[in-house]
Amino acid sequence: MSAFPSANDIVIAMMNQNCYKLTVLVGGNPIRKEKGQGINSYAGGYASVFPFNKIDGVKIAVRCWSQDIGDPKKRMTTIRSFLSTLSSSYFIDFVYHENALFIKDKLQPVLIMEWVDEPTLKEYLNSHKNESAILKVADNFKMMVHYFHQKNIAHGDLSHGNIKVRADGSLLVVDYDSMYVQGLDNMPDVIKGIPGYQHPARHKNNILNPKLDYFSELIIYLSLLVYAENPSMLDTYYGTEDLLFSKQDYESPDTSSLFQQLKKSSNQRIVKLTEKLINYCVNYNDITHLRPLEDLLDEEFDGIAISIISKF
Repeated sequence: MSAFPSANDIVIAMMNQNCYKLTVLVGGNPIRKEKGQGINSYAGGYASVFPFNKIDGVKIAVRCWSQDIGDPKKRMTTIRSFLSTLSSSYFIDFVYHENALFIKDKLQPVLIMEWVDEPTLKEYLNSHKNESAILKVADNFKMMVHYFHQKNIAHGDLSHGNIKVRADGSLLVVDYDSMYVQGLDNMPDVIKGIPGYQHPARHKNNILNPKLDYFSELIIYLSLLVYAENPSMLDTYYGTEDLLFSKQDYESPDTSSLFQQLKKSSNQRIVKLTEKLINYCVNYNDITHLRPLEDLLDEEFDGIAISIISKF
């Protein structure tokens, strides 16, 4: 029998206050759906998250794992300790609690987090279909991942659902289950992320490391440039689980209609970064050999500058 409850078991426990063994939960209530019965919940591959009103009315998020991520206590306490030294607006605060929720015949841990009402990256793009707004987000994303590199950390599961956008276009990330920080060097790389954001070789990576985001950084930044150039493309891709590119594009770059389209773009930055993406897919089989986004952009800028100079 698995030591982890099913998503349905977690929902049942969250609806029963007798299951609350954590003081911060006692007297509070999970937020119910607007229509029909039941409570709001967001179930992922490894955990379920519930918006929850504490007894004092403060809204929080309650996260409970349904699969093994490999010593969640060590992961979460190490990550929180490290992030607390940064005081960065890119992250939200959270606290790991052991023996917090009684589910069936066992006490389970939970993560109590700040609740974030801001829209996800894709939601924000869908409501801001203009070049200037999207390019602002692209610049903010570039600055965010550069900050991650400076601090030698990786989110590990960068995707539109894990990136939130504030009204001013600034960013923050949520869901730290797959994160790498100093102190987690020998932890297993369990959560591989959504295929549309990950290099095909990610499934072979075994240990957390600071290079986990390098492929998804390129995917997200390039997607933002494409949408800034042609916002109407969001209508085609908004309903998919990807931002723009898919697993199939990476597996068959030569037959990808999207790659062929972008290689013909009048925007040379899009062309150059698409070529780098294809090179990653074709010639790299180890994600630790990939390079950070700022390196690619420096190379791309140099290439364009040389091309312009050669015309004179």
